Amino acid sequence: MLSLRNMIGIHQGRERSDVLLALVLPAFLMLVSAYTNAWAFTGGNLTCCTGAAAVNTIDAILRGLFVEGLVFSCFKIVKMLCSSGNWFKCVSALVPGLVGLVAVIVSAGCGLAWVAKSGQMDWMIHAVSAFLPAWIVSIFQSGMGLLFPVALAVLAVYDISSLIEEHIRSGAHLGGLAMRVQSAEHHQTMLLKAQEAADEDEHIKASYDQMAQVNAQQAVEAARQGDYTFGLSTEPLKAAPQSGPAVQRINPPTAMPSLPAPGTVPQQAGYINGQYTTNFGPSTGHTQPINAMPPAAPVAAPAPVQKKSVLGWLSGK
Repeated sequence: MLSLRNMIGIHQGRERSDVLLALVLPAFLMLVSAYTNAWAFTGGNLTCCTGAAAVNTIDAILRGLFVEGLVFSCFKIVKMLCSSGNWFKCVSALVPGLVGLVAVIVSAGCGLAWVAKSGQMDWMIHAVSAFLPAWIVSIFQSGMGLLFPVALAVLAVYDISSLIEEHIRSGAHLGGLAMRVQSAEHHQTMLLKAQEAADEDEHIKASYDQMAQVNAQQAVEAARQGDYTFGLSTEPLKAAPQSGPAVQRINPPTAMPSLPAPGTVPQQAGYINGQYTTNFGPSTGHTQPINAMPPAAPVAAPAPVQKKSVLGWLSGK
């Protein structure tokens, strides 16, 4: 059985092969396009029978390889200049871009000549034309000539470093996950081994025997009550959740401020005996004690004025 770490290792190996394929793909496209260019340069006479033919073949292959290298290098320079963010460098990128575009057209023309005149593609074109419309066959022929140089230019513009960085980040994340899972599986295995060792303890065996007796008694009681599934159809008892008594805190009523009684003067705050200050009196440089003023005596309310009536004045009251 494969562990998770082994499966992640297989996945990372596949991703690394993808990165390797993306790295060597430009060189592979250069070699294939160099062959088609050399075939077009020699008119299909790629032979090494004689010394002159061998020299002509090698020269054609080198020229074809030079064209593909020119395509890749020019578009690589275009990418470097445009990535700088300087407008002057972006404008100067037009020159290598134009040279690279001409090299793509030359390589594509050699590829189209190879597709049209070479007998290597005749049987494939006939097979495609037997099942697909004529316009798709034309696109197929054009694609065979344009695919290699255009793909080489695209790989030069789009850098592969982002693919490598993504693989590194993904691999680090998956590697850490595999390590955590493997550590958890290891602890689970050790726990099972410890439980097997604990089964040999006499106290554990006695506890298991007691649990088996209780389970058997419950099954017999269920059968006596007509449940011949021996407790399988009954739901296990669930302990009621223990909740503490709900205590509600009662705050005492807020005392309202009381007003002084009628006829009384509120006591003024005074100084405390023994308190010292330097704010009053002549400036002697020493502190002077100030005694607190005694509280003022309450002022009695004046007696109500009694009005005498005329009869009362006459009667002397």
